[in-house]
Amino acid sequence: MEMADANQYLRLQIGGVSYLLPSGSGYTIEQRENLITNKSPEGNVAAWQSLRSSRLPAYCLDAMLRVTRHHNWQRAVFLEAMPHAVGLAVDEVQLLPRADTVITPFTPLGNIPTRLGHLFSGAWVKGNRLMLVFDPKAIVSYLQNLGDA
Repeated sequence: MEMADANQYLRLQIGGVSYLLPSGSGYTIEQRENLITNKSPEGNVAAWQSLRSSRLPAYCLDAMLRVTRHHNWQRAVFLEAMPHAVGLAVDEVQLLPRADTVITPFTPLGNIPTRLGHLFSGAWVKGNRLMLVFDPKAIVSYLQNLGDA
């Protein structure tokens, strides 16, 4: 499933916390059953998507975006990147209606965790709920730096 409308957002549930990804950033969603699960206790990769001549890594993160190896995830979202896509294992994924999401840009405080900047570029506040919006280039850089590809 690929989306091209930058005004829509994909809700990713990771470790019980919801984050948003701009749908115009380019991604593919894969069911867990279609991936090769890493059965070894070693390494950061949770699973791979097997393509003709390569394997694309998918990483499992906890609510604080640290590498973990739990087995509760259902899908992987593979983000378009060079030299190859990189995946993020998610518990749940949902495309939010365009009219429902009003994103407020902001710059997080603290050290920049990737060479491309902060992981978040905005937030959506609805009632007493807050969802942070991933900066697509920064989250790709973060995942690529996890290694084990």
